[in-house]
Amino acid sequence: MITSGPYDTYEQPSRWERPALASGIVFAVLQITGIVFATVFVLSKLPPVGAPLTEWTEALVQIPTITGSIANYLLLLPVPFFLLFLGGLFGVLRRAEGRSGALSASVFGAGIAMAMTWPFGILIAGLSSSIVADGGDVATAWSLDGMAPFSLALSAFPRTVLLVATSLLLLDRRLAPRWLGWVGLALALVSLIGTAMLLVGDLFPVLALGTLLFELWVLALSVSLVRSGRTASQAAPRVATA
Repeated sequence: MITSGPYDTYEQPSRWERPALASGIVFAVLQITGIVFATVFVLSKLPPVGAPLTEWTEALVQIPTITGSIANYLLLLPVPFFLLFLGGLFGVLRRAEGRSGALSASVFGAGIAMAMTWPFGILIAGLSSSIVADGGDVATAWSLDGMAPFSLALSAFPRTVLLVATSLLLLDRRLAPRWLGWVGLALALVSLIGTAMLLVGDLFPVLALGTLLFELWVLALSVSLVRSGRTASQAAPRVATA
Protein backbone atom coordinates (compact mmCIF):
# COMPACT_ATOMS: atom_id res chain seq x y z
CA MET A 1 0.00 0.00 0.00
CA ILE A 2 1.24 3.52 -0.85
CA THR A 3 1.02 6.10 1.91
CA SER A 4 2.23 9.66 2.15
CA GLY A 5 4.76 10.59 4.77
CA PRO A 6 7.24 13.37 5.33
CA TYR A 7 10.96 12.98 5.05
CA ASP A 8 12.62 12.62 8.42
CA THR A 9 15.41 14.94 7.30
CA TYR A 10 15.62 18.52 6.10
CA GLU A 11 16.97 19.76 2.83
CA GLN A 12 20.26 21.38 3.63
CA PRO A 13 21.76 23.98 1.31
CA SER A 14 25.38 23.45 0.40
CA ARG A 15 27.91 25.25 2.55
CA TRP A 16 29.16 26.74 -0.70
CA GLU A 17 25.83 28.34 -1.57
CA ARG A 18 26.41 31.61 0.24
CA PRO A 19 29.91 32.12 -1.26
CA ALA A 20 28.45 31.27 -4.67
CA LEU A 21 25.75 33.91 -4.23
CA ALA A 22 28.40 36.40 -3.14
CA SER A 23 30.19 35.75 -6.43
CA GLY A 24 27.45 37.84 -8.04
CA ILE A 25 28.97 40.88 -6.33
CA VAL A 26 32.40 40.10 -7.78
CA PHE A 27 30.85 39.49 -11.20
CA ALA A 28 29.05 42.84 -11.26
CA VAL A 29 32.08 44.82 -10.08
CA LEU A 30 34.43 43.16 -12.57
CA GLN A 31 31.94 43.47 -15.44
CA ILE A 32 31.36 47.17 -14.84
CA THR A 33 35.12 47.69 -14.52
CA GLY A 34 35.67 45.95 -17.86
CA ILE A 35 32.95 47.99 -19.56
CA VAL A 36 34.39 51.26 -18.25
CA PHE A 37 37.94 50.32 -19.31
CA ALA A 38 36.84 49.26 -22.80
CA THR A 39 34.75 52.42 -23.21
CA VAL A 40 37.50 54.81 -22.11
CA PHE A 41 40.53 53.21 -23.76
CA VAL A 42 39.07 51.49 -26.84
CA LEU A 43 35.54 52.49 -27.87
CA SER A 44 36.12 56.21 -27.32
CA LYS A 45 39.06 56.05 -29.76
CA LEU A 46 36.98 54.59 -32.59
CA PRO A 47 34.91 56.69 -35.01
CA PRO A 48 31.10 56.71 -34.77
CA VAL A 49 29.00 54.02 -36.39
CA GLY A 50 28.73 54.60 -40.12
CA ALA A 51 32.12 56.27 -40.48
CA PRO A 52 34.20 55.42 -43.58
CA LEU A 53 36.08 52.14 -43.39
CA THR A 54 39.42 53.89 -43.85
CA GLU A 55 38.74 56.12 -40.85
CA TRP A 56 37.90 53.09 -38.71
CA THR A 57 41.12 51.36 -39.83
CA GLU A 58 43.29 54.37 -39.00
CA ALA A 59 41.73 54.66 -35.55
CA LEU A 60 42.13 50.94 -34.84
CA VAL A 61 45.82 51.03 -35.72
CA GLN A 62 46.36 53.84 -33.19
CA ILE A 63 45.08 51.68 -30.32
CA PRO A 64 47.91 49.62 -28.80
CA THR A 65 47.38 45.88 -29.20
CA ILE A 66 47.96 45.32 -25.49
CA THR A 67 45.20 47.81 -24.65
CA GLY A 68 42.69 45.92 -26.76
CA SER A 69 43.81 42.61 -25.27
CA ILE A 70 43.43 43.92 -21.72
CA ALA A 71 39.96 45.26 -22.52
CA ASN A 72 38.87 41.90 -23.94
CA TYR A 73 40.32 40.02 -20.97
CA LEU A 74 38.56 42.29 -18.46
CA LEU A 75 35.27 41.68 -20.25
CA LEU A 76 35.79 37.91 -20.11
CA LEU A 77 37.12 37.71 -16.54
CA PRO A 78 33.68 38.01 -14.85
CA VAL A 79 32.32 34.87 -16.58
CA PRO A 80 33.41 32.27 -13.96
CA PHE A 81 32.04 34.41 -11.15
CA PHE A 82 28.68 34.70 -12.90
CA LEU A 83 28.57 30.92 -13.33
CA LEU A 84 29.24 30.48 -9.60
CA PHE A 85 26.49 32.97 -8.80
CA LEU A 86 24.19 31.13 -11.17
CA GLY A 87 24.75 27.89 -9.27
CA GLY A 88 23.93 29.55 -5.95
CA LEU A 89 20.87 31.25 -7.41
CA PHE A 90 19.63 27.96 -8.85
CA GLY A 91 19.87 26.34 -5.42
CA VAL A 92 17.82 29.08 -3.78
CA LEU A 93 15.19 29.18 -6.53
CA ARG A 94 14.85 25.40 -6.77
CA ARG A 95 14.13 25.01 -3.06
CA ALA A 96 11.66 27.87 -3.17
CA GLU A 97 9.85 26.59 -6.26
CA GLY A 98 9.66 22.94 -5.26
CA ARG A 99 10.44 19.70 -7.03
CA SER A 100 9.08 20.61 -10.48
CA GLY A 101 11.62 23.41 -10.82
CA ALA A 102 10.42 24.61 -14.23
CA LEU A 103 11.35 28.25 -13.67
CA SER A 104 14.55 27.57 -11.71
CA ALA A 105 15.75 25.19 -14.43
CA SER A 106 14.98 27.87 -17.03
CA VAL A 107 17.07 30.36 -15.05
CA PHE A 108 20.01 27.95 -14.92
CA GLY A 109 19.89 27.09 -18.62
CA ALA A 110 19.37 30.68 -19.74
CA GLY A 111 22.20 31.88 -17.52
CA ILE A 112 24.68 29.45 -19.04
CA ALA A 113 23.60 30.39 -22.57
CA MET A 114 23.90 34.08 -21.79
CA ALA A 115 27.27 33.72 -20.07
CA MET A 116 28.88 31.95 -23.03
CA THR A 117 27.33 33.80 -26.00
CA TRP A 118 28.86 37.25 -25.55
CA PRO A 119 32.41 35.99 -24.75
CA PHE A 120 32.61 34.16 -28.07
CA GLY A 121 31.73 37.40 -29.84
CA ILE A 122 34.44 39.27 -27.94
CA LEU A 123 37.05 36.66 -28.86
CA ILE A 124 36.10 36.82 -32.54
CA ALA A 125 36.03 40.63 -32.54
CA GLY A 126 39.50 40.67 -30.98
CA LEU A 127 40.88 39.16 -34.19
CA SER A 128 40.15 42.35 -36.12
CA SER A 129 43.11 44.31 -34.73
CA SER A 130 45.50 41.46 -35.55
CA ILE A 131 44.19 41.25 -39.11
CA VAL A 132 44.67 44.99 -39.64
CA ALA A 133 48.13 44.96 -38.05
CA ASP A 134 49.21 42.09 -40.30
CA GLY A 135 47.98 43.87 -43.42
CA GLY A 136 44.98 41.60 -43.94
CA ASP A 137 41.67 42.42 -45.59
CA VAL A 138 40.20 45.46 -43.87
CA ALA A 139 36.58 44.63 -44.77
CA THR A 140 36.95 41.21 -43.12
CA ALA A 141 38.46 42.79 -40.00
CA TRP A 142 35.61 45.31 -39.85
CA SER A 143 33.02 42.54 -40.13
CA LEU A 144 34.66 40.51 -37.37
CA ASP A 145 34.78 43.57 -35.13
CA GLY A 146 31.01 43.79 -35.37
CA MET A 147 30.62 40.36 -33.80
CA ALA A 148 30.90 41.82 -30.28
CA PRO A 149 27.70 43.91 -30.35
CA PHE A 150 25.86 41.25 -32.35
CA SER A 151 26.75 38.53 -29.85
CA LEU A 152 25.70 40.87 -27.03
CA ALA A 153 22.33 41.29 -28.72
CA LEU A 154 22.07 37.52 -29.11
CA SER A 155 22.85 37.01 -25.42
CA ALA A 156 19.97 39.34 -24.54
CA PHE A 157 17.50 36.60 -25.54
CA PRO A 158 18.51 34.19 -22.74
CA ARG A 159 19.01 37.19 -20.44
CA THR A 160 15.34 38.03 -20.93
CA VAL A 161 14.37 34.48 -19.91
CA LEU A 162 16.62 34.63 -16.85
CA LEU A 163 15.15 37.96 -15.75
CA VAL A 164 11.53 36.91 -16.22
CA ALA A 165 11.85 33.50 -14.53
CA THR A 166 13.87 34.84 -11.60
CA SER A 167 11.61 37.85 -11.10
CA LEU A 168 8.47 35.72 -11.06
CA LEU A 169 9.90 33.53 -8.32
CA LEU A 170 11.14 36.57 -6.38
CA LEU A 171 7.65 38.04 -6.43
CA ASP A 172 5.83 34.76 -5.75
CA ARG A 173 8.08 33.41 -2.99
CA ARG A 174 9.20 36.71 -1.42
CA LEU A 175 12.85 35.71 -1.68
CA ALA A 176 14.01 39.31 -1.87
CA PRO A 177 12.50 42.81 -1.76
CA ARG A 178 9.60 43.01 -4.20
CA TRP A 179 11.15 45.94 -6.05
CA LEU A 180 13.87 43.60 -7.32
CA GLY A 181 11.20 41.45 -8.95
CA TRP A 182 9.44 44.39 -10.60
CA VAL A 183 12.72 45.93 -11.75
CA GLY A 184 13.74 42.54 -13.14
CA LEU A 185 10.58 42.35 -15.24
CA ALA A 186 11.17 45.89 -16.53
CA LEU A 187 14.77 45.00 -17.42
CA ALA A 188 13.50 41.90 -19.23
CA LEU A 189 11.46 44.18 -21.48
CA VAL A 190 14.48 46.43 -22.08
CA SER A 191 16.60 43.36 -22.90
CA LEU A 192 14.00 42.07 -25.34
CA ILE A 193 13.89 45.43 -27.09
CA GLY A 194 17.69 45.41 -27.19
CA THR A 195 17.68 42.19 -29.20
CA ALA A 196 16.20 44.20 -32.09
CA MET A 197 19.70 45.65 -32.51
CA LEU A 198 20.23 42.59 -34.72
CA LEU A 199 17.85 44.36 -37.14
CA VAL A 200 18.36 48.04 -36.32
CA GLY A 201 21.87 49.09 -35.37
CA ASP A 202 20.62 52.36 -33.86
CA LEU A 203 19.15 50.35 -30.96
CA PHE A 204 22.62 49.58 -29.60
CA PRO A 205 22.28 52.25 -26.84
CA VAL A 206 19.20 50.42 -25.56
CA LEU A 207 21.11 47.14 -25.62
CA ALA A 208 24.09 48.69 -23.80
CA LEU A 209 21.84 50.30 -21.18
CA GLY A 210 20.05 47.01 -20.56
CA THR A 211 23.39 45.25 -20.11
CA LEU A 212 24.69 47.79 -17.60
CA LEU A 213 21.45 47.78 -15.61
CA PHE A 214 21.52 43.97 -15.54
CA GLU A 215 24.92 44.05 -13.84
CA LEU A 216 23.54 46.41 -11.20
CA TRP A 217 20.46 44.19 -10.75
CA VAL A 218 22.66 41.13 -10.20
CA LEU A 219 24.68 43.12 -7.67
CA ALA A 220 21.56 44.12 -5.73
CA LEU A 221 20.10 40.59 -5.90
CA SER A 222 23.33 39.00 -4.75
CA VAL A 223 23.62 41.32 -1.76
CA SER A 224 19.96 40.77 -0.87
CA LEU A 225 20.14 36.97 -1.00
CA VAL A 226 23.39 36.80 0.96
CA ARG A 227 21.96 39.01 3.70
CA SER A 228 18.45 37.52 3.78
CA GLY A 229 19.42 34.14 5.23
CA ARG A 230 17.68 32.26 2.40
CA THR A 231 20.42 29.69 2.54
CA ALA A 232 19.00 28.36 5.81
CA SER A 233 17.64 24.82 5.95
CA GLN A 234 14.16 24.27 4.60
CA ALA A 235 11.84 21.38 5.22
CA ALA A 236 11.84 18.85 2.44
CA PRO A 237 8.52 18.08 0.69
CA ARG A 238 6.35 15.10 1.52
CA VAL A 239 6.87 12.01 -0.55
CA ALA A 240 4.90 8.85 -1.18
CA THR A 241 6.39 5.83 0.57
CA ALA A 242 5.52 2.19 0.43
